[in-house]
Amino acid sequence: MDLKTLKKTVTEKITALSLREKIIFAITLTTAVFVVLHMMLYSPALKKVKLKKQMLQNIKKEVEAINLILSSQAAVQKVQPPEKITLPDAEDLSGMLAAISREANIASVDFISISPEGFEYRDKFIVMKVKLELRVRSRELYDFLKNIETRHKLFLIQDLKFETNNVLYPTGIAILKAGTYLRKKQ
Repeated sequence: MDLKTLKKTVTEKITALSLREKIIFAITLTTAVFVVLHMMLYSPALKKVKLKKQMLQNIKKEVEAINLILSSQAAVQKVQPPEKITLPDAEDLSGMLAAISREANIASVDFISISPEGFEYRDKFIVMKVKLELRVRSRELYDFLKNIETRHKLFLIQDLKFETNNVLYPTGIAILKAGTYLRKKQ
């Protein structure tokens, strides 16, 4: 069967239909086209939109969970009591200097001199100013300062000078001006 005869046969059969049958055929054809377009275009797009909405909800839940974890960790960190620092007694000045000397020995720092530069009397404590002269390499100086920072909270370094020259190199002379806090005698 060729195309012309097929076209002629279809045209004859459509014209042979009654008006009611033509209306039913048009409605059926329109419905079929709509269903095919709906299944091929609209349904996949709708599934993609639903999938994206579900992913968005999952991400929101994850963000809420992370925020909850972070807020609980922040609350735990805030709850931890601060480290209590007690002032050593004025009689314990030798103990304080011995502890600083131990830190210097651990860090391989050589003392040239330790000299007091005066006292400041405050309400409940005394601030003793000290000048330290050290022969040290830069790495050992860093280790010494780090150890003092972590272990001796009441020994505060206020000024630091580090000098070297060709005679002393690779070591240098470090001059530290510090203050140590002591409890007054009652």
